[in-house]
Formats: sequence, structure tokens, C-alpha cells
Amino acid sequence: MEIVPFIAESAADAARQVRERLGPEAVVVQVRPVEPGTRSWFGKKARTRFEVLAYRPEAQPESGPAIGVAPRERLDLVAGDEPLSPVKVENGARHERSPAKARGTNGAGLAPAAIDPVDATPLARSGGGSWRAGSLLESAGLLPHEAQGVVDRLRKDHGDSAPPAMADELVLVKRALKEGWRNAVPMLPTGGETHVLVGAPGVGKTTSLSKWLTQVALGEGRPVRVWRLDGQTANTAEALAVYCDVLGVPLARRWCDGDGADPGESGFVDLPGTDWRDATALAKLVEQVKGLGAVRVHLVLNGAYDMTLMMRQVRAFSVLPIEDLIVTHLDEEARWGKLWNLVLGTNYSVRFLGAGQNVPGDFRLATADQLLMRQFPA
Repeated sequence: MEIVPFIAESAADAARQVRERLGPEAVVVQVRPVEPGTRSWFGKKARTRFEVLAYRPEAQPESGPAIGVAPRERLDLVAGDEPLSPVKVENGARHERSPAKARGTNGAGLAPAAIDPVDATPLARSGGGSWRAGSLLESAGLLPHEAQGVVDRLRKDHGDSAPPAMADELVLVKRALKEGWRNAVPMLPTGGETHVLVGAPGVGKTTSLSKWLTQVALGEGRPVRVWRLDGQTANTAEALAVYCDVLGVPLARRWCDGDGADPGESGFVDLPGTDWRDATALAKLVEQVKGLGAVRVHLVLNGAYDMTLMMRQVRAFSVLPIEDLIVTHLDEEARWGKLWNLVLGTNYSVRFLGAGQNVPGDFRLATADQLLMRQFPA
């Protein structure tokens, strides 16, 4: 991977240079202002420019055919001691959901998430027949019931006898996992959408928003607008205002009726973190998001957290019309395999994977191949 530096006069100039030199797939890894330190002949300070570092990602080899996985019934996560009604997960249709269907609501106008129960009782190691994949998947971070589900699908499609060679068994395991992956609903190519990032305090919402808007403003060269709003607590993310100023992106501190992204423009709303254990705080967040109108809501999770905690946060925030998940802090977590719990154990897709606190830093579209390469290196 070769990092290429650019010196740009504006966000539009940077986007043009990056696309011309590295192509539309280029990834921006750093943006920083460069103070000229001189004055022009007219006595005015020269305009501040900024340095952009970017690279062209390496092409990934195409994967083999996926194994068919039959739909199965799943149960919502138990919040306290009250079990929730089962929700059917149609794996085969996940890639064809429209944005409206992806945001389907229950009777209260809220989007439910189907999540497996997280039981504190230790479970036996998953397995069945001669398949050895269960223990391997659990050691990679999958919860026992998710690992057992993969083994059950393997036994259904290939019988109780696993291939003699472990390498051949791993090929089938990878294909079964990929069959469970579902792509995030595409963004409108014409823009005009407003995105709201929600989550617990400290999970990296503002950092993720900054990285995302950099990709849109610099990588795609499209106009962007940001709202930094207060919630039940004040929004103290002053760094976001500084970064918007560097990129030349307008930022507002209040939301007025009729606000939102204009046609051809991408909008981002930054909200303070919400205590997911506080029912009152969650109810106020629901009302605030409703007041924003037609927006796309993304839940941000800290990938370094314990998996049980992450799943409980997903369940708590499912009172919102969550569309998909953004997982951060992956530079602090070696077992990326545990992210399959979010893929297999919920009805949500994973849109972005983020690592590090630097902006724009490491922030990429999530794919099954990325997880598998980290889970089963070489």
C-alpha cells in the first residue's frame, strides 16, 4: 500500500486530485491544515491549504460460490427477564430490502431488531457429527449459539461427516458465514439524505461522523452539511466544528423546521451519547429523532466492548428506527470474528468498520471478506 500526499486549496480541489491520481476507490487516511506563514503583496495572510494523504486499496480476490442457508426462527434479546416474541429472519431476501422496508416499524412506529438471547449460563462447546468448526468459531469470538447455528447449517447441507482435511472444512465454514452476510442498504447516488449517528457515550460517534463526511467531501467531492445538536445533555464536540471549518463544511447548532440535506447534498447529525440503561433518556432520544423527519439512523458500537454488552446495547437502541451498525475501536480488538454475532444474531447489516481516533483515519465499508481475512489469516 503506497500512501500518496496531496496539497490542496479546498475540499473540492483535494477530491479532484485524489480521484485523478488514485481513482474513485481511493481511501483518504489523513487531512491536516498547512499554515502558509507568509503574507501576500496586498498585506493579507495567504490562504490556508491542507495536506491530504490517500491510497488506492488493493483488489481482493473473488470468493467462491456461497452455501445456501435456510431461514430460521430467532428470538429477541431478553431485556431483563421478559422474553420477547420471535421474529423470523429471511436470510435469502436480505440483500433485496429497500430503504423503506429496511426501516419497517412495529405498531409503535419503531424498528424492532431480532437478536438472539444472551444467557449468562455457560453453554457446552458447539459442534455436531465430526465437524470441528464449532470450537474454532467460539475461539474466534462467536457466541456459542451462533457457532452452533453455523455447524447446524453445515451438517444440513453437507451431512454429519466433515471433510477429513481441516483446510477443506474451513472453506465450507467461510462460505457458510458469507451466506449469512447482508449488505447495507445503498446510499442514494444523487444525495439528498440526512444521516443521524446514535449510540452510548464514548463509542466514537463524532469521530465516525467526521471520517464519513471526509469520504463524502473529499473522496466523492459532494457538498456536505452538518448539525451538532444538543440532546438530554449538551453536545461538547468542539473538535467537530474545527474539522468542519478545515473542510469548508457548514455546521449548524440548531435544527429548524424544514432542515435536512438538499438535493445533491449529504447531511450528518451529531448527537451526544445516550445512556442505554436509562429508559427516560432513550424515550427523549426517540422523540428527538422523530422530530428530524426522514433521516437514516445508524447505531455506533465500540467493537472492543464485551460481546454481551454490545448485544444489549443493540437491543436497547432498537426502540429507534436503526438501519444499520457502525463498529469502531477495532484497533483495540484482535478478535474481529466476534462481529459475526452482530451479523448472524440481529436483523441489522454492518455498514462501516472503524479503527483509531485520527480523522479521517481507518474507516471502510464493511464486507464479509474483511472479517474473514482477519478471522482466518492466510
